[in-house]
Amino acid sequence: MIATLNKTKTALSINKQDFKAALAKIGDGIDKQIASLKKAKQSYDAAEFAREVVNEANIFEAIIEGYNEAEGTNLKLADISNLGQAQSWIDDFLEKYHT
Repeated sequence: MIATLNKTKTALSINKQDFKAALAKIGDGIDKQIASLKKAKQSYDAAEFAREVVNEANIFEAIIEGYNEAEGTNLKLADISNLGQAQSWIDDFLEKYHT
């Protein structure tokens, strides 16, 4: 489970290990795309590319939507109890693409 819903169904907590595993899968896709760009000798900015992929994935919104649909809740982004910490995990992930 990428997140845990509290007993009162009013907040989510992002699970570090599962969240980082999901980021690693996203990273694998980014790495493959960058390898394709290198092979095609196309210019790219790895950091910008990774940032765009993460932004387009709308990770936190997707987690909230999934729980709202599955659990019949009406959670919002602010209901992720460790959002700041989870954002720092994304920042750490993106840091590896800065050259």
